[in-house]
Amino acid sequence: MKRTKIIGFLLTALVLSGMLFVPESIGLHKTGIRTLGVLTAVIIALVTEILPIGITCILGIALCVIFGAVPDISGALSGFTNHVLFFTLVSFGISEAIATVPLSNRILALLIKFFGVKSKNLLFAVMVCAAALSSIMSNVATTAVLITVILSFLKVYDNPKERRQSGKSFMIGLPIASMIGGMMTPAGSPLNLLALGFLEDAGIYVSFVQWMIIAAPITVIALVMAWIIISRVFEPAQISREKAREYIDSLQIPPYFDHKERCVCVIMAGMIILWVLSSWFPVLNITVVGTVGFGLLFFPGIEVLTWEEYVKHVSWASYFLIGSMMTFGNALNQSGVSEWIIHMLFSGKTPVSVSLIVLIICLLVFILLIPIPIGPALISILGLPFITLAQSWGISPVILLMPLVLCASNCYLLPLDTVPLLTYATGYYKIADMPKVSIAIQLLTAVLITIWIPFSVGFLHL
Repeated sequence: MKRTKIIGFLLTALVLSGMLFVPESIGLHKTGIRTLGVLTAVIIALVTEILPIGITCILGIALCVIFGAVPDISGALSGFTNHVLFFTLVSFGISEAIATVPLSNRILALLIKFFGVKSKNLLFAVMVCAAALSSIMSNVATTAVLITVILSFLKVYDNPKERRQSGKSFMIGLPIASMIGGMMTPAGSPLNLLALGFLEDAGIYVSFVQWMIIAAPITVIALVMAWIIISRVFEPAQISREKAREYIDSLQIPPYFDHKERCVCVIMAGMIILWVLSSWFPVLNITVVGTVGFGLLFFPGIEVLTWEEYVKHVSWASYFLIGSMMTFGNALNQSGVSEWIIHMLFSGKTPVSVSLIVLIICLLVFILLIPIPIGPALISILGLPFITLAQSWGISPVILLMPLVLCASNCYLLPLDTVPLLTYATGYYKIADMPKVSIAIQLLTAVLITIWIPFSVGFLHL
């Protein structure tokens, strides 16, 4: 067993046993202490990878019942009844459908022709393609699809040093662009729907178009800034125009759309249109529209996917992670931990400046992502407390929830999240390389969020 796993196992056991001796005098009741203890133990187990992610989450459900964090097994499974989790399952099918057709390669080739063949421009084309795809499909799937594209592109470099130099910039830029793009629409990430669920429970409905008005400008500017920073810190080596043309030819993109690709394009276009219309017709729920589009992929005469292909590409680890974290979110609320966290962080005092508190939240989330590189966990822990805090301050909960989810979506300070881990595994960069660009990108993103969100939320009267 690896040393990290041994340490993780010991820390997990220490937390589970130690919480039994924590007195209620710290401001929490017994149930709250047990809930926080089990959650801490699960997070330690996830970060140190003692067991596979899915198994850790399943055991976490059992631990909630065993240690009394929830009253019964129904409470331990409460997070698995949320529509966000169902959309997560649907999104894997949508992502796989896009991956099975030449659509992503076709988009990339068009971008390369539009932006030119300079290496920096090629990096920008890849990042734009990643951001665009991840706005409507899983960040993990987007990154996984484009990794193969980049690996084939890097073969154009005959010099190993130049290949490694360029590989570093592309492999760092890809996951960052995917995560930035995931902010753009509610469908871009399950985290976005998780935040919307908290807001809906508080009686606040943020439509698809309203979300884009808030998030799209931040996404676009953050993407450009990320490209500038990455291309300057890790400048990719130049290639000749002939080499670039050879690469585009190597993609072997069919000149015409075949039946499956046409079906995917029509279904995706229809879903996007209906998602936009959901801003005026609430019956067109994001999950409902996604489910219908997902089902059409299997219809006779369309058959873009088979059931076997879909099941093979479902990330059950993500399913159990999001479901278990939503369960912990419910438990934290019911046990009073949420109110205790708010009291510890902010003492309930009204901030002098709304922008200042937004900036503090952004920086707090980015700091918390270091020990807890799990977006759903942070949103589950802080979502409801932030809503309660905003209501006590007399400001819109959207002003606090949007910075929380947008920052939690940008988990790339270190390659510890699933998305950057995919490119880290290619060996083109080291862990210490990513902070050289990610710190600046996260700080600039925090500034953008601080400037834009209070203004846009006020403009939209949310």
